[in-house]
Amino acid sequence: MLKRPTLVFLHGHPLSPVIWDFLASALSDDYAIIKPDFSRLTDHTSIDAYADELQGQLSSSEMGACVLIGHSMGGYIALAAAEKYPDRVKGIVLVNSTAFADPDTDQQRQKREEAKQKLETEGGHAFVEKAIPAMFSEQHRQSLADTIQQLVDAHKNLPEAAMLAGLQAIRTRPDRSDFLKNADLPVLIIAGREDKAIPFERSEELKQKLPSAEFVVLEQSGHLGMIEEPEQLVLAIKPFLEKITVD
Repeated sequence: MLKRPTLVFLHGHPLSPVIWDFLASALSDDYAIIKPDFSRLTDHTSIDAYADELQGQLSSSEMGACVLIGHSMGGYIALAAAEKYPDRVKGIVLVNSTAFADPDTDQQRQKREEAKQKLETEGGHAFVEKAIPAMFSEQHRQSLADTIQQLVDAHKNLPEAAMLAGLQAIRTRPDRSDFLKNADLPVLIIAGREDKAIPFERSEELKQKLPSAEFVVLEQSGHLGMIEEPEQLVLAIKPFLEKITVD
């Protein structure tokens, strides 16, 4: 008998599983849901370390086949897990994420160094207060002002050491676009037209490299499509998931 896979939602940085509340609720009638929380881990400084942590958690839950749905850094973790533990993963959804390595440019290196310095000198609260609003499109910074403040309040007390570890993992992540191109996996790429963290052009570039991947654009979204356009995200993901079954 064919069964549906478990959905594993992987959050980005500096965030937690609460970003998935709407989507997980919308899909929970049809799928088993797991939402690992990596937001307080202070000793994981590589994406592979997070992937190993994920594998340990999934193994302890005795869960079978799954689809990994990753936002930003969560997408990098999903890709690492799919490469390291291929028997478990039956599909990948990249939400405002990419399979490319961190762009090795002077501008990007400066951006990462500034983020690290801000964390070290001003603390996690100030870092989150700047980072989360910047993830939203300009129009949503106004229309979703209350939601943004709730997100800031929910994450401002995350450990500074955990945020620093996450930044290090993001900065040093390997390129997994060739792996994804050659893997026999269904892939859905969801891009925000107004995303500044994963520029839309980079998402288009990834789609060109992965001709078999499905590609959906959230026209009004920045870097948090699951919060900026949640209903559209559900409509994008449901038909993709319905094609994936497991024995």
